[in-house]
Amino acid sequence: MRRDDIQFPAKHSALRDDVHVLGALVGDVLKEQGGAALFDLVEKDRLLSIGRRAGDKQAGAELSVQLRGRAPQVARDLARAFSMWFRAVNLAEKVHRIRRRRGYFLEDSGRAQPGGVEAALTALKLRGMDLPQVLELLKKIRIEPVFTAHPTESARRTMLRKNQRIANLLLDRLDPTLSPQELRQNWARVRTEVTTAWQTEDHPRERLTVADEREHVVFYLAEILYKIVPAFYDEVADALSKLYGLPADSIELPNLVRFGTWVGGDMDGNPDVHAKTIRETLARQHQVIINAYFSECGTLAQLLSQSASRSAVLPELQQRIELYATLMPGAQGATPARHDRMPYRVFLGQVAQRLRLTYDSRPNG
Repeated sequence: MRRDDIQFPAKHSALRDDVHVLGALVGDVLKEQGGAALFDLVEKDRLLSIGRRAGDKQAGAELSVQLRGRAPQVARDLARAFSMWFRAVNLAEKVHRIRRRRGYFLEDSGRAQPGGVEAALTALKLRGMDLPQVLELLKKIRIEPVFTAHPTESARRTMLRKNQRIANLLLDRLDPTLSPQELRQNWARVRTEVTTAWQTEDHPRERLTVADEREHVVFYLAEILYKIVPAFYDEVADALSKLYGLPADSIELPNLVRFGTWVGGDMDGNPDVHAKTIRETLARQHQVIINAYFSECGTLAQLLSQSASRSAVLPELQQRIELYATLMPGAQGATPARHDRMPYRVFLGQVAQRLRLTYDSRPNG
């Protein structure tokens, strides 16, 4: 698609450029993987579709003739080609939203992002609400996204992670300090991800199961929401700190966000969903989150390397270490002897052991 065909307001010119280069990349991959005939067919269908949408009756009639009687293999490749292009455009839009959001934070004007957290809280303060009143209002807010059960939409985690990596690579390109060589390497990696995505089936050959739906949800819980929900609370606390002049870590926020899911428990006419699938779904989500906590204990232990001879700790921490030593004698072996005078590492090793017991549903978990 030519850049001139894409109409965007001036503030979205960067998005137009991204869509253009990604569209060109998708076209190159189609030629390379499907051949010139497939690319020409996709282009012809695209132009006829644009004409039909613009009210060209002849284009609509020609498109109908084109689509009629196509071989299943050709139809499948055409559908995948357009799907790949729209996926690339969606990723470009997500990256552009992040770029625009960063732009607001980098501005010297101090203006909050319209529709953002700080703008909403600023509006409350302008109405005369003090911090206790705002916190009381926040207690009444309930944000509860719900995962719905649609097995045909349960994409492979392989494909979801490819999309993640492409988005991260596009975000990396926003760094103005990247050298030309680094930009070329970055683009080569984007091309590799797009190419391997074309070569990968979206779904396995077998009929999708409740377990496939469950893993689809687990991806978003463990690899997306687990990371961004704390950042959301941090943003709320930072905005309140800026508006009311208190340290962010002194503000105790209520529980604003909860999550619900039908997956594994939607028994409305689905014979494959029953009490056993509910138990399995709860157990799977429980294990995934506990494992994420376990991994973070290891990360924190690397960070909190303070030695008792160099830094004092609160008496409460020492008491908890002694309590855990009594409740879980085996936890002592989880911490190397050279760390025995590093109280935070000792404690995090004990927490990790408790999480391990919880994961296995053993006593003291």
